[in-house]
Amino acid sequence: MGDEELLAALAAQPLFRRLDPEELAWVAARVKVKTLAPGEELFIEGEMFPAYFILRSGRLALLRIDADGIERLVRHVQPGEGIGAHSLFLNDPRDVTALAITPVDGWLLEKSEFDALLAERPDLIHRLDLPPDVEARLRSPRFGWLEPDEQVLAAIHRHWFSLIPVLLPPLVLLLVFIVLTTFLVAELGWWPALFLNGIPLILLGAQIWNWWDDQYILTTRRIVHIERERWLYIFPGPETRQDMPLDQIQEVQILRRTPLASPYLFDFGDIEVEAFSGRIAFSNLPQPDEIRRLIYEQIDRLRALQQARQRYRLQQELRHRLGLIPTPSEAAPDASAEPSPPGLLGRLWLVLKAGARYLFPPLRETVGDRIIYRKHWVALIRSIGWGPPAATGLWLAVWLLHALHVWPIDRIEPGIRLGALILSGLLLGVWWWWRYENWRNDEYILTSSQLILSQRLPALMREETQTANLARIQSVEYTIPSILARLLNYGHVVVRVPGGDFHLRYVGSPRQVQQEITRRMEAYRRRLQEEEAARQRRHVVDTIAAYDRLRFGPPGLRGRPEAPPS
Repeated sequence: MGDEELLAALAAQPLFRRLDPEELAWVAARVKVKTLAPGEELFIEGEMFPAYFILRSGRLALLRIDADGIERLVRHVQPGEGIGAHSLFLNDPRDVTALAITPVDGWLLEKSEFDALLAERPDLIHRLDLPPDVEARLRSPRFGWLEPDEQVLAAIHRHWFSLIPVLLPPLVLLLVFIVLTTFLVAELGWWPALFLNGIPLILLGAQIWNWWDDQYILTTRRIVHIERERWLYIFPGPETRQDMPLDQIQEVQILRRTPLASPYLFDFGDIEVEAFSGRIAFSNLPQPDEIRRLIYEQIDRLRALQQARQRYRLQQELRHRLGLIPTPSEAAPDASAEPSPPGLLGRLWLVLKAGARYLFPPLRETVGDRIIYRKHWVALIRSIGWGPPAATGLWLAVWLLHALHVWPIDRIEPGIRLGALILSGLLLGVWWWWRYENWRNDEYILTSSQLILSQRLPALMREETQTANLARIQSVEYTIPSILARLLNYGHVVVRVPGGDFHLRYVGSPRQVQQEITRRMEAYRRRLQEEEAARQRRHVVDTIAAYDRLRFGPPGLRGRPEAPPS
């Protein structure tokens, strides 16, 4: 009876209504029974709960804390109803809290079990009736720089109206070529005429390609602007990316710079985003009112989720402090055995490894919680210039003349010649070493709270250090300046901070550097917010705990009769 009831409940769900009995049995085999006591939460707003729940019996209330911190009843879940279809496909935190009003009995399908079923039977995904917003999110593009829990809400190109100024020159050129070749086709022939007309067509297609390469991407966590250029209109050229975290946005304004941009005509405009430490403009976006609505909607959602997390953590601390639930015990750290000292071969290997690391330092290195970036080899080659190679070539030529006793070198005493060559070789070696060490000493250091730009001259002659707190960073941009930079995977990263920008020049893998700085910047800001929220929670908990002690007495003496006065 239980299996038949579960199959009937699954068949009644909109998500599974297209499945036949055999497919429903596959899903039912992955389902677990879930019970809740009154007052127990199935899941908490703001927390991850990747599962689909079908209520069999009892009353389950869905509650939501809005951006202002007010908790409201959304609705009650009816027996036979399922909740959490989004969680089976998207890595989003819950938007509501599911609270049991009475004893609750139901069935739970966890995402891990459902993913395993889809991996065994991949055709099953086409039989599901997905919610339209889930299907749209699954069709949205995926980028390599997205975080695991980050989803693309909109990927937008500039409005086609912005193409008109750049398409006019090749269109005029095409018209001129058509007129000319019409009169000259008898003399030139059809193939030269088609070739001449193809030139403006190629330019026309290249301009459209450049327009298509520029993207504005709104995700659940940030706004991203990616702009690419084409070398000779065809080959990949410079590339720039700019990020703006949503939690830093204060205001979004729309500017329509021409009557043609009116919502009743072509409906496009510029969006200016006001952040805590600056302003960024995104130009010629279609339907800017809808984009602004999406931005504000996601900002309110992030704030609501943050309010919900803080409310839940406050409740947990109060429960621990008032003795309603036991305090979780901390596990004792494992004592790790000290490594034994290396032997002779081990020490020799360490020396060789240190020498190789000095000669070929890694462009990216992790030391503890720090990430150290060094300039690409291209920066070393550019800094050397023509002086050291030309001097080295001249020195080798003179050495060869010395070895062959060629005139006029043979007219100088051999000892003087050898001494001059050795001395000049030493000076040349110092020159090469200075250039190499000057390149090697420049480091960009990313810690959990700071970005440090360190520039040192060799022999401890001078050191310059710039430091930026990650909480003050407005945005992080990268630029790949040329096709050579794309092939060799290097570029420049610009960190926008109030009072001046930080330039990380000639870093390897600039996309990765920009992503790591952004990730640590967001993590540091979240940590600061959590520390401030924890201080506020402790203040509230201490106040309530003091009231509880005054009202009901110490926890160990509650309920005991008071001793008679002596």
